[in-house]
Amino acid sequence: FADENITKIGQNIKYDMLMLSNYGIEVKGRLYDTMLAHYLIQPEIKHNLDFLCEIYLNYQKIETEELIGGKGKNQITMRSVPVEKLRDYACEDADLTFQLKHAIDPDLDKTGVRELFETLEMPLVPVLVHMENAGVKINVQELKAYAEVLREQIIQLEKDIFELAGEEFNISSPKQLGPILFEKLKIDSNVKMTKTKQYSTSEDVLVRLADRHPIVNKILEFRGLKKLLSTYVEALPTMVNPKTGKIHTSFNQAIAATGRLSSVNPNLQNIPIRDESGREIRKAFIPSDDEHVFLSADYSQIELRVMAAMSQDEEMLKAFNEEKDIHSITAAKIYHVSEK
Repeated sequence: FADENITKIGQNIKYDMLMLSNYGIEVKGRLYDTMLAHYLIQPEIKHNLDFLCEIYLNYQKIETEELIGGKGKNQITMRSVPVEKLRDYACEDADLTFQLKHAIDPDLDKTGVRELFETLEMPLVPVLVHMENAGVKINVQELKAYAEVLREQIIQLEKDIFELAGEEFNISSPKQLGPILFEKLKIDSNVKMTKTKQYSTSEDVLVRLADRHPIVNKILEFRGLKKLLSTYVEALPTMVNPKTGKIHTSFNQAIAATGRLSSVNPNLQNIPIRDESGREIRKAFIPSDDEHVFLSADYSQIELRVMAAMSQDEEMLKAFNEEKDIHSITAAKIYHVSEK
């Protein structure tokens, strides 16, 4: 694994590298990931091994479920599978991945993505392994304290909603909320019904009716705080790894068809930032120790820069090279006035 002269071929090789790193083994040498190769060739469809074996090798492999059972409480772990079964499954996986590499490889040239694969996607894999291993530290006490604040706010909102409705009911139940809004308070006569013949109380419906009655904004706020509490404030502390004291998200290269990274377990990319409560959650993410800091970096006008590079428009290129504000320059040209 550590020999730099040997190419390593894998299907989702990052996962294997992470597992080996748990045992102090650092994988070195050139990497070739069949999942990422196929992702670049056909980003919109599936890239798992079972699927790729069927379309490229016309072969149906042993399914994971055959070993550990279907999803649910009766599913066992790989550690519990008899060694003979595990041996056949693991050896077949390795063999098929090797065959897949040869079957998929010519398509990298046919679709013109080889350079992208070799110079961007594959060198990124060890970087993501290091990022996932490094993890991120959170201030659990701060989150617990904020959970209390949120719970108090939710209780207050609940009281306000009951007062506006004139009765108590389960705000989280669309079945109970619908009749309150549309029969008792009559906030919309032209209301949509769901397939199950219930009033639709989805977010887009409520946002559209927000100015009809003060109860609607209170319900939207109530839902927002409940989601924040369950998805982040209560959930994040449970995701701290007891060995490292940190949260280790998984960064996925082969999920978003647009090519951007995505993050799961937990998703660290969609923690709200525009409102106060989101900022409170972000405050709980802290540097590992006094030797480290957080660096915030962002692209400036990335789409406009791509447009300037592709169009080679002289004015745009000049504006970016001279670090001028492209919007001011455009407005000045349109209205025939000076930039000042």
